[in-house]
Amino acid sequence: MSNPVQCRLANGFSVREKLYAQISFFVMGIIGMIGIAREDWRWLVPYLIVFGYGVPGIVMRHLTCPRCPHLYVYGDCLQFPPTWAKWLVKHRKTTPFSETERRVFYLIFLLIPLYPLYWLRTQPALLFVFVLAAGMWYLGQWLYFCKRCRVETCPFNFAPVSID
Repeated sequence: MSNPVQCRLANGFSVREKLYAQISFFVMGIIGMIGIAREDWRWLVPYLIVFGYGVPGIVMRHLTCPRCPHLYVYGDCLQFPPTWAKWLVKHRKTTPFSETERRVFYLIFLLIPLYPLYWLRTQPALLFVFVLAAGMWYLGQWLYFCKRCRVETCPFNFAPVSID
């Protein structure tokens, strides 16, 4: 491609990129779960629902991944092996996010890093690892992946150009 901005958009993901995204995301979630469970396990259930179902069941199945050309055009996925992602998604979407979808998307991605903080505040070592992992994941998304994203309708997309 001769357009340098277009060249910066991801056509796929390297193993390093996938490891960075997945390790930081799962460390954040697992540390959050451990911190909540150590303080009061009853409050773990809502977090398990948001983390364990909210991301694969809502964000991946219904919101972002069905609109993702990484999966359908380039045969790649940042989150899962592409065959797993295609099995999870089922139907491709070409419509923009509705206002409800956008709100649900933001709610899930706000609850994942904020919900565990109350229980982690008394566990400084876990809190440090959690904040580090959350910072790595969110900053990695916003400062790197979202600037190269091809999911034009994603609320976090910061790519400088349209892919059309």
